[in-house]
Amino acid sequence: GADIDDENTKGIIPRIIEQIFTSINDAPSNLEFTVKVSYMEIYMEKVRDLFNPSADNLAIHEDKARGVYVKDLCEIYVANSDEVYTAMKNGSSNRVVAYTQMNAESSRSHSIVVITITQKNLDTGAAKSGKLYLVDLAGSEKVGKTGASGQTLEEAKKINKSLTALGMVINALTDGKSSHIPYRDSKLTRILQESLGGNSRTTLIINCSPSSYNEAETISTLRFGMRAKTIKNKAKVNSDLSPAELKALLKKVKSETITFQTYIAALEGEVTVWRGGKTLPEDRWVTMDKITKGEFSALPPASNFRASTVTEDVSRPTTPSVVLEKDEREELLKRENELMDQIAEKETELANREKLLESLKEEVGYYKEQEAIVTKENQQMTSELSELRLQLQKISYESKENAINVDSLKEANQELIAELEELKKNLSEVRLAHKDSSDSEKEKKKAQKLAQIMFKLDPSGEINEKERQIRDSLHKIESEGHGSFSLEELVALRRDLAESKILLDQHTKTITDLNEEKESLEKKKIELDAKFSNLEQEYEELLDKTIAEEEAAAQKNADMEETISTLKSKLEAQFASKKELQQKEIEDLKQEIAQKNENLHKLTASLSDLKDANDKLQSALAEQPVQAQNSDLSEREKELERMRKSMAKELADFETMKKVLMRDLQTRCEKVVELEMSLDETREQYNNVLRASNNKAQQKKMAFLERNLEQLTNVQKQ
Repeated sequence: GADIDDENTKGIIPRIIEQIFTSINDAPSNLEFTVKVSYMEIYMEKVRDLFNPSADNLAIHEDKARGVYVKDLCEIYVANSDEVYTAMKNGSSNRVVAYTQMNAESSRSHSIVVITITQKNLDTGAAKSGKLYLVDLAGSEKVGKTGASGQTLEEAKKINKSLTALGMVINALTDGKSSHIPYRDSKLTRILQESLGGNSRTTLIINCSPSSYNEAETISTLRFGMRAKTIKNKAKVNSDLSPAELKALLKKVKSETITFQTYIAALEGEVTVWRGGKTLPEDRWVTMDKITKGEFSALPPASNFRASTVTEDVSRPTTPSVVLEKDEREELLKRENELMDQIAEKETELANREKLLESLKEEVGYYKEQEAIVTKENQQMTSELSELRLQLQKISYESKENAINVDSLKEANQELIAELEELKKNLSEVRLAHKDSSDSEKEKKKAQKLAQIMFKLDPSGEINEKERQIRDSLHKIESEGHGSFSLEELVALRRDLAESKILLDQHTKTITDLNEEKESLEKKKIELDAKFSNLEQEYEELLDKTIAEEEAAAQKNADMEETISTLKSKLEAQFASKKELQQKEIEDLKQEIAQKNENLHKLTASLSDLKDANDKLQSALAEQPVQAQNSDLSEREKELERMRKSMAKELADFETMKKVLMRDLQTRCEKVVELEMSLDETREQYNNVLRASNNKAQQKKMAFLERNLEQLTNVQKQ
């Protein structure tokens, strides 16, 4: 397509501009040129300066020297075509465009570029001026095709209105019958008044579509062009005369004035003759040719003749208009300019008022919405207030009933307090009696359980019996001293030794079994410790969860708060005490196991010594026959003495160890009995709490806690 920067495809406007500056550059050096550019658009019937977009409602004035012009329009001086192009591009960027179905960038205004050229002859002082109007008319639109709506529709209405006014002006100029040309019907025709029917040469370029879809618009546009083509303008050079030209013109005017004065005087003389009733021959009639050739002598001028001076209007040619007197015309132009200024001010004020009106309408709409919202809220608040009043009346009635109930409850409370004091006294007496009986029962239970445990450890009393026999044998050996033994006594002694050996083997086996059992118990103890720790942690989590659930339930049921807090404190105290007691028992058990391991090592060593002594004794008895016993009596007595001392020592150690073990065993049994009794008491307290609480969910939780306590008890027993 056409491009203003392309040398081959650029259009008529850049070619005209280049031709202007080419002519300026080729002109003689005594000619001085000044070129100014202004750019405006007519948008919504308002003149807007595209070089200064803030000036959007300029007034149109007219005077004798300048003709029709736009007041306060910005003009830019340019020196070459590039500056003209730059100015036009800057102005075009400020034009109003919009999207339509016919054109993505449809111009919504008429634009006019005015290039003013002034030529001055530096030698003579003569000056000439001219203006080039480059007009871009917005195309007429059919709303059905463009799909214009809203603001775009209003713009289309203004465009079509101005184009209609232009068509009316062209019709008035071409029909030859109209006495009035409606230039003032539109600002477009008012600005283009000189271009349409005045001192100008006008070129109209038609832009139409060859498509059958736009057939109607194309025909209308061509007809418009044909009408405009018939307009005839009379162009004259706008020039200012030099002083020499003015002098020659003045001399010519003066000579013409003298000629006209002579002619007038001759005519007046002839008229005087005719009025006097006389006649003049035809050859003496006054004619202009005779006056010019000097063939007729002028008659004396009339007494009332007054010479008049002829003035020549050297201003620009006027446009076709009604003939008016000079003073009247100037007064009308002045009055028109004032009215146009007032109209521009009123239009600006009207636009501001319209903006203010729109803002006020929006504000009123906002306040109406707020009023509707407030009204709705007021209705809601009114309904809520009525409901609250009803509730207040209900609450006041209930308050009165509650006051009456409180009074009756206070009286019942006083009675219950008195009964409670009496019950507390009875309860304290019963607790004292129960405590005495429970202490005695605890001692009895403790003694019975301790006896049962001790009986389970040695039900047959075999160890005590063997111990008694060994003591009797030692006592007999000590009482007899160095006396001789009979054969029966030696046989009995041998039998006792054999039984002692058997018993020793049994004890050795028992010790081995105990060692194995001890190792298995230690492993089991480690596993149980880990299990106990896990159970303890689970118990703590369960306890915390139960307490939290009970506290949450307590918020819904205020009557259970005191029971839950009491249960919580009891459970925490019992758990802490049991934990401390179990830790202490674990430490004690570890110490006891270490001590028993040490005693077991000692017992094993003593048994090995006793076994060696017994082997030596048996070997000695086996080597010596019965008939040789009397001869070796002294050696046997020494051997028996050593054996007696060894057995006495072993017996003393065994007695000491037995006492220690029995003491430890009794202590542990007492602790176990106390734990079982405390567990029974705890269970009884839990059962009492469960019986006191009627909440089924709480009973389930307490039963679950009881099962956990039983598991912990079983772990502790194991």
